[in-house]
Amino acid sequence: MLENYIVIDANFILLPFQFKIDYLTEIAANLEGKTIFVIYKQILNELEAKKLREPNATKFHMDLKSGLLYLEKNNDKFNILYEQTIKLKEDTTDSFLLKICQGLKEKSRKVYLASNDADLRREARKIGISTIFLRQKKYLSFD
Repeated sequence: MLENYIVIDANFILLPFQFKIDYLTEIAANLEGKTIFVIYKQILNELEAKKLREPNATKFHMDLKSGLLYLEKNNDKFNILYEQTIKLKEDTTDSFLLKICQGLKEKSRKVYLASNDADLRREARKIGISTIFLRQKKYLSFD
């Protein structure tokens, strides 16, 4: 059976309430086979760090809280893996995500990187990783 691994970037966690997008349902509906969503501790740490850096960014705080609640509520409905892996000191979060995707792909899995970061998506495509991103603030696009 085909397994799709969806590696979720920080900006995707904020989508449900920023743009009213139920990305877990939409991604699962668009892919054939079993879909497994993967969230790395590195990404959650990055969001937590931003929250601490910007204590007055109330919209970000609300989006983050809502995004995490969305994941929690959908945990049983979807296969969401929380991996404890974090980046090495010399890595950036982007290079960490690209290495993770490459590693999953080498295990002959279909891997998608869900991110709205254009540079990160361009780098992912260069190494043969498919991406999922938000287009026109309404639609998820797969490439």
